[in-house]
Amino acid sequence: MKMNSVSFGFSTDKLQETKLFFEEYFDAKTVFETDGYMNLLIGNLPVVLEFSSPEVTGIKKSDCSGVGFNIDVDDVKAVYDDMVAKGVEVVMPLEEHPWGEVGFGIQDPNGLTIYICMTIEA
Repeated sequence: MKMNSVSFGFSTDKLQETKLFFEEYFDAKTVFETDGYMNLLIGNLPVVLEFSSPEVTGIKKSDCSGVGFNIDVDDVKAVYDDMVAKGVEVVMPLEEHPWGEVGFGIQDPNGLTIYICMTIEA
């Protein structure tokens, strides 16, 4: 199987808040947008997040509890300091984990957990 792309879809009634959150904190770019639907490209990664309105698609609003994704960065402490300075609520403290990472977690306006981490060199 040849795959051309991977995207993650979420149904939300907070489209504008979600767009602003990912633009401000993750350098997201809107690659497609229409009434009730948008695709966001995150930073320089080949990952697209899709957000749609339940009223437009008929898809039940996503329950983001227990759902999240990870972003690996070069300097997690600098990203953490930047997020805190911008007033982002941290839901998982910045700490070293036994599986070889230092990381912390935040949530988007929908409650989607975003774990930002850095691999620790052994």
